[in-house]
Amino acid sequence: MISPENRKKEIINRVKEGLSDLSISRTSFDWGIPLPFDKKHFCYVWFDALFNYYSATREKGKEKFWPADVHIIGKDILWFHTVYWPAFLLSTGIKLPNKIFAHGWWTFDNEKISKSRGKVINVDELISIAGTDSARYFLLRATPFGDDGDFSEKALIDRHNNELADKLGNLVSRVSALADKYGIEKTPDSLLKKLNIKKIEELFTNYEFDKVLNEIFAFVDLCNEYVQAKKPWETKDKKVLYELADSIKAIAILLWPFIPETSEKIAGVFGFEIDFENIKKPLVIKKIKKSEILFEKIR
Repeated sequence: MISPENRKKEIINRVKEGLSDLSISRTSFDWGIPLPFDKKHFCYVWFDALFNYYSATREKGKEKFWPADVHIIGKDILWFHTVYWPAFLLSTGIKLPNKIFAHGWWTFDNEKISKSRGKVINVDELISIAGTDSARYFLLRATPFGDDGDFSEKALIDRHNNELADKLGNLVSRVSALADKYGIEKTPDSLLKKLNIKKIEELFTNYEFDKVLNEIFAFVDLCNEYVQAKKPWETKDKKVLYELADSIKAIAILLWPFIPETSEKIAGVFGFEIDFENIKKPLVIKKIKKSEILFEKIR
């Protein structure tokens, strides 16, 4: 199986144009792996390199992690992984990978990344803008996984301030502070029923990470609206605060693949473990202390 769908169509259309025989050796260089039946010929790099995927999964001469669930590769080498590689495997009777997923490329301020033109940002620079979690969040939220995307410092800072700080950070700060002051009382979580876990699981399975984050942050918005509507700072309603704390547990667990450091901080504040199964388990009541600021706003 090839994903995304547009990449799959590209490969199918090219295959329909016809395939030619492929030479698996070269004589234009004298380094590499010589063919055992003709020492003047050396293995073509793609014939040699692709089998490393398979050999790396073997342990004590046996297949341990094969077939692969998914190969994630750049779109520019999709042909080699979806035509050459399956042909090699079929010729030897080895099972094919279950899925090949081709990711896109990033541009920088709408220009192709280029060292010569000064359009480049390294990982350390990216992290220095707003932190590791914010960088991860931006890269997976800004564009569908598999499509090309454009990076700009302003876009990263906007998402950091407006989504992570104002929405998630504010929710955790308010609820933890009120729970610290008034405590929580166990009750059925009516809020959690509005979080579509099944849909989120399906989106994860299809590598639609931007849509996963859309679903989670729609629920974050709903929780913030619930705080405003119930006014627990006036009512001191411990059951409302429990619902919110229990919902934050679900949010943090679902966000762990994207912003692990932040999720683990939230888990420490509310006293739960990061485990997908814990989403449906009621939050165990423990003393909650006001959270530190999770995302300092960037001015």
